[in-house]
Amino acid sequence: MQSFLKFTLRKLTFLICFFALTAFVNHSSSEETYIQQQTLPNPLRAEVIGIQDGDTIELKYIFSGKKAGRRSGMPVRIRFLHVNSPERGRPFYKVAKQFTSDACFRKTIQIRHAGNFDKYGRLLGEVVLPDGRVLNKELVKQGLAVHFKKYSTSTEYANLEKQARKQRIGIWSVADYSVGKL
Repeated sequence: MQSFLKFTLRKLTFLICFFALTAFVNHSSSEETYIQQQTLPNPLRAEVIGIQDGDTIELKYIFSGKKAGRRSGMPVRIRFLHVNSPERGRPFYKVAKQFTSDACFRKTIQIRHAGNFDKYGRLLGEVVLPDGRVLNKELVKQGLAVHFKKYSTSTEYANLEKQARKQRIGIWSVADYSVGKL
């Protein structure tokens, strides 16, 4: 009888530990769940989980719509509208990427967009930071991005670039800096 009680007590202890561990594992993994949708709310609100470069971020949000193209079913990437930051290997590339990271990585932000995607499946939009500032504009103000005139006719962004040029900040502090073909 005593050995039966010991056996039962061991089984009971095992079951309690098993269920406690299972509950802990399930709770931990639920924190990393992604929001998955067929439609995009506007504004889109999500946490930033990746920084590709100064003008492209990745969100903790999965979009499975056709417009996303090859990125359908993957975390949404945002290509900042109106701006173009330096590419890898160019002056201020790392500075622009770090500025973007410091401003929004692991923070919940909003994306204002018109539902348009580029040929790489990135949603085109403006990034609104938790404090209400627009990251796209902040990059241009700091001289870490140019107004992307090829795709934008915004006079506000054009004026922000002019001000940064006048102040010779960021990319405009480099003599004879060429933004390349825009």
